Amino acid sequence: MLIFRPSLQRPPKSRSSRTIRQPTSNPVPPRNPYRAILRRDYPEPFIALLVFILGIWLWDHYFGRPQGYPPGTEEVALVKIDRDLRLAETMGADPPWLRWLAGADDPAHARENARIALESLIRERAIGLRGLEAFAVLKADQTGRPAREMLVEMMQGESVMDFGETARRLGSHRGTWWEARLVEEWEKSARPEVTWQQAHGADSRQIRTRAILARGVVWLIALAGLAFVPHTLRELRAGFSRRPRGYGDAWPLPLGLVVFLVSTLAWIGFTMTLELGIGALPGLHPVLGILLDSAARLLPALIALGLLFRRPSHAVRVLGLDKPAATRAILGMFTLLMILDQVLRAAFGAGADTEPGGGLSAGEAGLWGLAFGVVSACLLAPVSEEILYRGVLFRALRNRLGLAVAAVFSSAVFAVLHFYNGYGLASVGVFGCACALIYASRTALWSCILLHVLYNSSIKIPEWIIYHAALG
Repeated sequence: MLIFRPSLQRPPKSRSSRTIRQPTSNPVPPRNPYRAILRRDYPEPFIALLVFILGIWLWDHYFGRPQGYPPGTEEVALVKIDRDLRLAETMGADPPWLRWLAGADDPAHARENARIALESLIRERAIGLRGLEAFAVLKADQTGRPAREMLVEMMQGESVMDFGETARRLGSHRGTWWEARLVEEWEKSARPEVTWQQAHGADSRQIRTRAILARGVVWLIALAGLAFVPHTLRELRAGFSRRPRGYGDAWPLPLGLVVFLVSTLAWIGFTMTLELGIGALPGLHPVLGILLDSAARLLPALIALGLLFRRPSHAVRVLGLDKPAATRAILGMFTLLMILDQVLRAAFGAGADTEPGGGLSAGEAGLWGLAFGVVSACLLAPVSEEILYRGVLFRALRNRLGLAVAAVFSSAVFAVLHFYNGYGLASVGVFGCACALIYASRTALWSCILLHVLYNSSIKIPEWIIYHAALG
């Protein structure tokens, strides 16, 4: 018996009533490039190789065989010696607090420092006739012998100075401290041809005025910052309790180290190539020199940003460049740095520099030199170095080692890569630690950059006014 069961399938609907469904697609979410960056695996031998290469370069700079002083060292040293001696003698009768404010040394101590600097040039055979003239006068002052006799002895009986021409140069604001001593001694036994004392004395008083004003302004800023020191200390304390969050606070230590090392080694290679190129092209226009130096300054920061970010807006947000600078904390920290600097100067023997030029650069003379110094040291160096040392290195170290250890370690690296003497290394290290603590308090990189601008400007601009600006 056949049994017919009703079909379970529904009868087909008419074309007019049928609902046409489009095939649905599940879109794949776009890949997050920052997760891929955080997952990058850098083997320890690769990191050790980068550290080894950087270590060889540092060892060569600190402990390698000296190659002598670079060209232009004698010129810079003589400028510094001349103005330091004039400033010391002109302010000899001023009260001690005013001499301290202007940075004037005791006259006897200034002459001793000048003699030591010239002796170092003589040892390296980097001294010419003008340097030997200065050394002869200083040596005569030390031994009590006539300067002309000492000069003739050192020149092996040769006549090296036209006293009349030297007197005319002194009268036109182009002489030096030791030339004034030689001409003054010569005039005791000869009839003066030119009255030069008035011009030379006016130049010395001008140096005194410049030193008082330039360095006095710096201390006025530090005095104003005293009112914000309590606020600054509260800001620093808040940095220790801040909770890390976001992409920048997730950087693993190997990532931060590789980015820092690659950027730094690229900067070293570019700078060495640039120095060779500039040496082969004498008479380079100052504008081109500023542009080349700017490229060298910005290169490591640009490489680091390119390795860590995919859009400029992301870098601005993660580094805290979109946050306002903490002005009160900057002023208060600048005051603390000025106070600590006096402690370091006392601990390291008043910060005496072992270089004859005392850190001055021949490229910063004149108005073009001022432009070069402001752009390079006061503007671009703060931006590039804060991105690299605080924005990348310190932050990666803090994620793994904590705030205190990261601040000390990143500041030590910052100091070692600046190549100063003991006082300079300590001073730069303290400054780097201050910038790290300021950055940790708000993660606002502008605060570190502006503190860096203020700190460098407080050194470079008075330095130019006192030593590089023309007299007369």
